[in-house]
Amino acid sequence: MYKKGKAMDIFQIVATGVLCTVLIVTIKKQSPDIALIITIAASVLIFMTVLPILGEVIGAMSRVGAMMDGGMQYVALALRVVGVAYMAQLGADVCADAGETAIAAKIDLGGRVIIMVLAMPVVVDIVGIIMGLMP
Repeated sequence: MYKKGKAMDIFQIVATGVLCTVLIVTIKKQSPDIALIITIAASVLIFMTVLPILGEVIGAMSRVGAMMDGGMQYVALALRVVGVAYMAQLGADVCADAGETAIAAKIDLGGRVIIMVLAMPVVVDIVGIIMGLMP
């Protein structure tokens, strides 16, 4: 299991975010390009801080899926959906921070469509179960 203190991790994440935000706000007027680079770097740094924790969550979900008959396919699907959601949100946020809200909206839309496509096998399974229960 994840060994670090979770409370300390959130302090590190918040401190990184707040310090980078202060730096960005200070620099943005003089050099918007450098401010954008700092935004991207801060996003990557925070993501790298969260990555080990996310690895533990994935491991725990895999163990749960292994305990269920046929559960691994649903765990794998859930992990793909969460991954798509996180990546779409990260990309959209970076674009929005750069002032490209139209591109951010398209990334968000793309993520939602991909999630719908990924979820279709579950919907088909649920409909099949319901149809099997009907007389």
